[in-house]
Amino acid sequence: MPGDLASTLSPPAGRMTGLPLRVVFGYGLPGMIAALPVIPVAVLLPSWYAIDLGLGFLLTGLVLGAARIIDLASDLLVGTVADRFYWRGRRYKPLVLAGALIAAAGLFMLALPPAPVTPLWLGLGSIVLFTGWTLLMVPYTAWGAELSHDHHERSRLTASREAAGLCGMLLALTLPLLVTTLPGAAEDVAPLLALSVAAIAFGVPAMIGFALLVPEPAVRANHERISVSDIGDLWQLQEFRRTLTCWFVNGIANGLPAVLFPIVVRDYFALDDSDLYVLLVCYFGAAVVAMPLWLTMARRYGKSRAWKAAIAFNVLVFAQVLWLDQSTAVWFIGICIASGMTLGADLALPPSLQADILGHDRERSGRRRTATAFALWSMATKLALAVATVAAFVGLGVSGHGAADGEPSDPTVLLFLYVVLPVALKCCVIGLLSRIYTGSSTDPDASAQQLNRAPDQWESLV
Repeated sequence: MPGDLASTLSPPAGRMTGLPLRVVFGYGLPGMIAALPVIPVAVLLPSWYAIDLGLGFLLTGLVLGAARIIDLASDLLVGTVADRFYWRGRRYKPLVLAGALIAAAGLFMLALPPAPVTPLWLGLGSIVLFTGWTLLMVPYTAWGAELSHDHHERSRLTASREAAGLCGMLLALTLPLLVTTLPGAAEDVAPLLALSVAAIAFGVPAMIGFALLVPEPAVRANHERISVSDIGDLWQLQEFRRTLTCWFVNGIANGLPAVLFPIVVRDYFALDDSDLYVLLVCYFGAAVVAMPLWLTMARRYGKSRAWKAAIAFNVLVFAQVLWLDQSTAVWFIGICIASGMTLGADLALPPSLQADILGHDRERSGRRRTATAFALWSMATKLALAVATVAAFVGLGVSGHGAADGEPSDPTVLLFLYVVLPVALKCCVIGLLSRIYTGSSTDPDASAQQLNRAPDQWESLV
């Protein structure tokens, strides 16, 4: 059995290194559908329920935070099931398709709230959506990690998935703009309902194409079936645990501005809803355009270095919000574009790093626990967003932001939660990455050489 990661990442003799373009393209298709509810649920839905539907900041933050914490229980269950699941030779496809159907049902629930809206409806709809999304995404990401033995091919697959996801987010932003311009459109219901219909209209052909174009990863005969103890074993892997920690802290840093973005645009910069959608389109559009840049940097300098460079650039750019006000709001669009360019690195490079680590683990342990590992990854993502949602909305609720009608709100707490705290967390991630990945190679295989070190040679975080 190979004892180092370089041999793990090298394809077996006689196998083509590059995956066919149709496989890479087909693998990305579900990413677009899975991303459709991301912006409405993470960015637009909290403020819609809190302000427009009247639940308030405090109650909305607590309900959504509780729903995401409850949803954490589904991740490990889905991960362990996906690693043990076989049905007529299929491992991942049935789970991904079932998850897509459940998530669509949850999105329809949230888009059609009763009048008056209740916290119970928001909580149940969120849990159904989150559970379906987990059943889709955990096997889906594990599938991509096992399709290739080459670490650059893993980056291609991850980039295909995340680029398609960004396209789905752009679709989720443009549809509300189109719907709300229609005569007689109900602005408080129509946009989310349009997204739910779009999820079905685009989702059916996308999932069919995905199922036909992407092969199931082969199961090697020497892989043992996983057990509950494998969860603890995964956590004992230093490189896995430390990269996951960086992902979690970075997730909080990204989540705080995400959930507060509509409030900053409306309250701090005094812009309208059309400006909100334009800014979001600029942000995610910049992420799509810049993603090839980060893949090129990762290939030349290594994945961890490219990720650190993206985070450092984000910190430098995003901190400039502190100097803006309503009179200089026009510069905010430049900040959205520049910071959006770094999103591609945040989405594509960390999962690819973890895929490299898990490829090493499969060869070293003989156990196929990729889905379980990405379940832990999904848990970290959800927990980070839950922490960000609760911190942001409870912080605003306790401070009384926007509570007094007709009186201007104190921007101090809003700017601290939107800019200062995320920037501080991003700086912590840079420090953690510098201590984890300390290789000095700058050749195209730098990331593999950095990860090739034995666990006891990695820098300690303590």
